[in-house]
Amino acid sequence: MNKKVSLLLILLLWLLAGCDLASNFTQAPPEETTPNPVVNGTAVATGTPAPDTTPDIAIPGTPVTQTRPTLRVWLPPEIALATEDGAAVLNAQLAAYRSNHPDIDLIVEQKAVSGQSGILNYLRTGRAVAPEILPDLIAIPTDQLSLALTEELIYPMGNLVATSQLEALYPAALNLVLKNNQVGGYPFVLTGLSHLAYNTEVVTATIPARWDNFIAQPNSLVFPANGLPGGTLGLQFYLAAGGSLTNEAGQTALQVEPLATALQQLFLAESSGFILDQSSNYSTFQESWQLFQAGSASVTLTNSEQFLRLRDENGRYQVTSVPGLERPLTPLVSGWAWAISSSDPAKQILAADLLNTLIADSNLGEWTYASNYLPSQETALNFWAQDDPYLPFVREQLNRASAMPFSGSSSIMTVLNNAVFDVITLTKTPQVAAEEAVAALQQ
Repeated sequence: MNKKVSLLLILLLWLLAGCDLASNFTQAPPEETTPNPVVNGTAVATGTPAPDTTPDIAIPGTPVTQTRPTLRVWLPPEIALATEDGAAVLNAQLAAYRSNHPDIDLIVEQKAVSGQSGILNYLRTGRAVAPEILPDLIAIPTDQLSLALTEELIYPMGNLVATSQLEALYPAALNLVLKNNQVGGYPFVLTGLSHLAYNTEVVTATIPARWDNFIAQPNSLVFPANGLPGGTLGLQFYLAAGGSLTNEAGQTALQVEPLATALQQLFLAESSGFILDQSSNYSTFQESWQLFQAGSASVTLTNSEQFLRLRDENGRYQVTSVPGLERPLTPLVSGWAWAISSSDPAKQILAADLLNTLIADSNLGEWTYASNYLPSQETALNFWAQDDPYLPFVREQLNRASAMPFSGSSSIMTVLNNAVFDVITLTKTPQVAAEEAVAALQQ
């Protein structure tokens, strides 16, 4: 009886996985006319995947046999289908790997990154009933690494990635994957790099490095003050004001005075009319970009994924750092990482071999450029179009960036989101909003 139940569970899991993957490959997103939605609080680049390129991602080059090792990879659509060009580049790289490794059956499948059908949830439920169909290598957001390591859904990189590859990472990228003195995964994409975009037909003077000088200019700013981008901006100002993120006991905490200083910057900009009132209505970069694009604001807060996707081909929109208290604010970045999800040492070696192929400078550079993502390695930028005007800015910003210390769904970000919203709507003074935020986090 137990054997029959086990067989039934295995069959059911196979059918569910098959249905899920079939849905992924047959439902292509509509052609993009406006920016795409934010996933888990982080703006991600998506595009218009080419219907004739997606099947290549899932189908191995030769029929699967039982005499050759099988390497299974699970990718979320944010990576597999970031853009039409990105999907084509990834398919070409996977095809080359299959050609160079005819002794391996490589199967690459799509899975959602979160939810009941998400990668980690499948790993939790599948190991007991059908471990043979689970992946050996996965791509997940870096803020999922800690939980996945704790639950032993993934395994530390150890010596599977060369030290030189780790040294090639931007400092922020490496910090995203260091978990309890272990490398939990290999970051290959950096996301969420925020900066300003401005209309050069309206803004003719240089944007200052100091916030007080910036808001004194005859410009107007729109940004999503009712969501994660607003809270992240508040966090950047808080850190610039010398704020700490933990208390003496090592618990996540905020300090009143640095937070009040941070919120005061936004309060002054709003009360002077520099920040558009509509900012309090927006929770995503997509919404505020539309107002900027319509000409209602001369400057907007954006991020790298959105700007790469929507920048004006004629160069009308230019970029600059977000002004700060004394100098430009430090960018905070999140990312995506490759992670080893097999406990089998032999499978781990196979997975690491493919991983190292995909993170090679040329492969990573070509794919990130085609996918509108920023690479985790500076050397990968050598394979971007060298005449791209965004490239020098990206190089400088990524070297300055720090790792985003919290996930978008964390309690501290919720508290900061609310505090920024309160001062932008002028319903609370910066001091009151700061005091209430600190108290809320202690509850």
